[in-house]
Amino acid sequence: MAAKYARVLVHLRKTSQNIYEAAKFSECIFDHLGIEDNSFVECQLENNQLLLQPPTQNNDTAKSLGSNHSPTSYRIMHPPFCPVHHLDDESTQALPPEIISRGVDVGVAVLLESSDGHLLLTRRAPHMRTFPGVWVPPGGHVEEGETLEEAALRELNEETGLSINSAEKKSSNILGLWESVYPPILAMGHPKRHHIVVYLHIITSHSAKDLISCLKLSPEEVDAAVWLSPDLVNIAVWNPDGKDNKDEENCTRNDASKEIPITLVNKFGEHASGVLDSSILLNRVPSPGIDMERISTGSRFALSLWLEKQFTGNKEEARSLYDKNIFLGKESSEKLKNKM
Repeated sequence: MAAKYARVLVHLRKTSQNIYEAAKFSECIFDHLGIEDNSFVECQLENNQLLLQPPTQNNDTAKSLGSNHSPTSYRIMHPPFCPVHHLDDESTQALPPEIISRGVDVGVAVLLESSDGHLLLTRRAPHMRTFPGVWVPPGGHVEEGETLEEAALRELNEETGLSINSAEKKSSNILGLWESVYPPILAMGHPKRHHIVVYLHIITSHSAKDLISCLKLSPEEVDAAVWLSPDLVNIAVWNPDGKDNKDEENCTRNDASKEIPITLVNKFGEHASGVLDSSILLNRVPSPGIDMERISTGSRFALSLWLEKQFTGNKEEARSLYDKNIFLGKESSEKLKNKM
């Protein structure tokens, strides 16, 4: 049985003249704040509350973890199919009292980057209550009294056995925020969980090969781990057409192969080497029915922000391409690469 913990919840205000109020489970964060998709919000964790508000001044760059004295603005996004954004009055009234009163929880996830530029993702165990079998960065809830960084590093260690030293912690920075709802679309049922997930980026001094030998995956939470090369990250983020209409060349160019090496763990904690079909990188949220093995939409958003940090050209153009293509793209990945 999972240990009980004091929940850290999201609180919102539209302007600095208002007071912070607990976010409602059934209300989309974007709707409450009156902001558009892919906007910025000021964000700070204070007194076990994640405080969000629209920026008091323009802040158009992803910044490192801010000081304790003033909030810093970060990118925030949700999918166009966000379930709470599309809830009607009848569906809201049908939500059970224990769900409607939950508020919006705070989650953290860490994009761990190896010294050779690979990123770690884990596959959630099939028995997990939310997003089973979906690939995400290590992460989870924030406990009372923790900072976002402390929560992220605790979850990283609990899920993967990996620890970060004090020198590596200095690279820690917030990439962005994601509004996450489960199930991810209304066709799969009424919302049961509503989170703001804060994605952190940390760079280690060890290579992916060395870190693989250090993995001690927790079968209670994950059943596999993979280190994605920059090329594989690029494919996962930019391929716009999904599994049915994928360009086969995108899955074989450079170091991307049809089978990607992964680390598996069984229920007894025994580890083994395995492979992942690269087509999994192209899967998107299905429109009806049950979910499938894929990289979560929020994780792809975080991966896109990581790619943006590596991008040396026009970041505004990169963001525009992302906005148009990550969910319902109309151009091939190769065309996007040419534009970059």
